[in-house]
Amino acid sequence: MNKGNFGDYCLPKFFKVYLPDESGDDLVLPISFNSCLPKPLPETVTVRSIYGKVWKLVLRKCGSEVESFVMVNGWKSFVKDEDLKGGDFLEFEFDGSRLFNFCIYEHGTLCKRIRRSSEQSEEIKMESDSDEKNQYLDDRENPSFTLTLNPKKKSQLLIPARVIKDYDLHFPESITLVDPLVNKFGTLEKKIKIQTNGSVFVKGFGSIIRRNQVKTTDKMMCEIKKTGDNNLVQTIKIHIISG
Repeated sequence: MNKGNFGDYCLPKFFKVYLPDESGDDLVLPISFNSCLPKPLPETVTVRSIYGKVWKLVLRKCGSEVESFVMVNGWKSFVKDEDLKGGDFLEFEFDGSRLFNFCIYEHGTLCKRIRRSSEQSEEIKMESDSDEKNQYLDDRENPSFTLTLNPKKKSQLLIPARVIKDYDLHFPESITLVDPLVNKFGTLEKKIKIQTNGSVFVKGFGSIIRRNQVKTTDKMMCEIKKTGDNNLVQTIKIHIISG
């Protein structure tokens, strides 16, 4: 297990050599990676390739004497889709919540595999575009919206009026922000500003931008979590999709 360079915080990562005779139906995580997993443990995790293709796998605890974890119900599909060869070197980087970004290093050259055929690339793009929302949200029924970084307007987060209207959302004086680094730094409490024209802003959003080192090529998927019959917003979870 190693650490990936990510500003002041290093995202944990681990490496696996693909061995067809030993791989089986599951992907076993290194025991040394146990301390990097969140508590409570998510039931499912998303694995995303550098092409944007995603798989959802079940994360399961196993072992009696020595605690270990495996990814199941999707590993065979992963191997087939990526056409893994014996000796391929796999790198998995964990966002601290439920997303593993991975890349493949070719056997013999240890060069990162970055291209596929045009037909495969087209299939991947179509699938990733249609599945992206469901793959990242904790609950696909939650209101959500996606935005990219505007360097000139990064101190506040504007909640789209259409989302507020469609879901009849109401806002307290402050809400909780959850980002991929929550397990390291905790949640953030931010004030809500409601303008006379009805526009709703989350103040201090720049702290999310800075600590996650969000780039203009990244996308931020904001998942709104509300409570009660009055649709009062309590939490916004930010899923950051590297571009």
